[in-house]
Amino acid sequence: MGDTTWERWGAASGLVSVAVGAAALIFERGGVRPNAPGNEITDFYLRNGQAQLTQSLLFTAGAAALLWFAGSLRAFLARAEGGTQRLSTLAFGAAVAQAAMNLLAQAFQVGLAGAPHGGQVPPALISIMDAVFILANVPLAVMLAAVAMVSLRTHAFPSWLGWLAALAAAAHALLSASIVTGSGPLAAGGWLATALYPALTVWLVPAAITMIVRIGHGESGT
Repeated sequence: MGDTTWERWGAASGLVSVAVGAAALIFERGGVRPNAPGNEITDFYLRNGQAQLTQSLLFTAGAAALLWFAGSLRAFLARAEGGTQRLSTLAFGAAVAQAAMNLLAQAFQVGLAGAPHGGQVPPALISIMDAVFILANVPLAVMLAAVAMVSLRTHAFPSWLGWLAALAAAAHALLSASIVTGSGPLAAGGWLATALYPALTVWLVPAAITMIVRIGHGESGT
């Protein structure tokens, strides 16, 4: 299997990441407030432990697929950027950081869901898990901003996809601000956070398809 074929498979892994993430949402069971009583948190994980474990397994698989996509994304951008390839490298490094933070948050969820709950679950663990999930938006915003800059300078992606990446970067930067929002539209479950959350997916699906089509067939365009 040649390098071009491997890169196309790498681009397709972005679509796999989206599909696996969508499947994981089937097992969403709401959540518990970090300041909820310990017995309420314990009851939640007793009732929904298996669903939370399954969801974490799927999100972990999705993170692995997104990492594979990030490798192909870096190569795709680097060929257009040339020179030091600083932004392409930044996009890849940010994707790795986001995946690492996502996996750390999943580790908290697995630990909470799989542990025997003879006693109460410390609410602080929920707060830490939620904080890691939220802060993972920071490297994601950096990745998308780097993609936008390369695209708008070099037309690695069509201009409209470059602007879409810029908008997605702004959305995830705004989501990271919810770390200091305990309530309101930007808080977890709020209408604004819910509307902004799919920003990566809205960019990722057309970007992955564009990469699959363009790899090996002249990658610059408008």
